[in-house]
Amino acid sequence: MPAIWKHEVDNPLIGTIKGFSNFEHDRFGPQETVIVELESGERVSAILNNYLRSGMQIQYAEVGDLVLIQLLGKEKGTNGSTFNKFNLVVEKNQ
Repeated sequence: MPAIWKHEVDNPLIGTIKGFSNFEHDRFGPQETVIVELESGERVSAILNNYLRSGMQIQYAEVGDLVLIQLLGKEKGTNGSTFNKFNLVVEKNQ
């Protein structure tokens, strides 16, 4: 199983989608992930939050597409709670 990618502000995830998966997290329950192959050939598994999951669906992300997932930092929501803000770009493999 690929290593879990750690989202960090100055370290965007860029690579080719190799698949989608999921696992049961001890604390957070079922987690959906995307498997991405980096330029180095290493494969990592990135956990998808609701924003990333729906972004993948909207952009019709599928195996073979290029993907950029970038953590932009924390942002305060309208209800006062803090959340991670992401930039998601899917480039279709023509």
